[in-house]
Amino acid sequence: MNILFTVCGRRGSKGVKNKIVRTMNGYPLALYTFSAIQLSKKNSTDHFDVAVNSDSYELAQLSGVIKESITVERDESLAGDHVSKFNVIKDTYLRVRELTALNYDMVVDLDITSPIRTVIDIKNVIEAKKKHPEFDVIFTVVKSRRSPYFNMVEEDRGAVSLIKQSRYTARQQTPQSFDMNASIYAYSPGFLERNNYLFDGKCGIVEMKDTLVLDIDSEEDFEWMEYIHKKILNDDQGYKDIYDNIRLMM
Repeated sequence: MNILFTVCGRRGSKGVKNKIVRTMNGYPLALYTFSAIQLSKKNSTDHFDVAVNSDSYELAQLSGVIKESITVERDESLAGDHVSKFNVIKDTYLRVRELTALNYDMVVDLDITSPIRTVIDIKNVIEAKKKHPEFDVIFTVVKSRRSPYFNMVEEDRGAVSLIKQSRYTARQQTPQSFDMNASIYAYSPGFLERNNYLFDGKCGIVEMKDTLVLDIDSEEDFEWMEYIHKKILNDDQGYKDIYDNIRLMM
């Protein structure tokens, strides 16, 4: 099976300056993703290509640790604050397919700013997508701490109401909900070609270990991510394998 890994990151950030190349526990953040890809390649019989889409010179340089990675310069029209990442992944796939002339069976995107993942997590998503080709995309989640049926509200003209209207009186009664942790997405190439929005397709999920879902949008978020990462390195060999492999890559 031909699988294209995409790693997308633009230079600069309003919340955390240059967060995609920011150092976390001794190594640039992006290297955790590159290390996970390299270890995944070693443990698979599939053919993997890796494409890095960015307008960041620093990220392009870091991607050199992945042998024969493909650098895709970010199109200016896809570099704005409000551009959907879906369209960046789509553009990357189309340009790499033209360059390599390969028919890819799957496009797997790994988010740089959600680096707390293991090789097993990546394998689980790829295997789930192989097993369920009827899904246009499969992405990773963790069980949510709050429920839209019970204790999540939205405001409308000064008044608040439950996001999901219900009459539940206890959290335990509510259907299970999940948080998208923005870590791993596996797409059908045809779906990427024909669409511009994730939820226009049939979606499936793979649950990951909850290490506290964080979107790195502030310095405080980054500090918490680094703190959590230090702790779990001592608790889970899968995370430590990726950390130790960075030194070998460099």
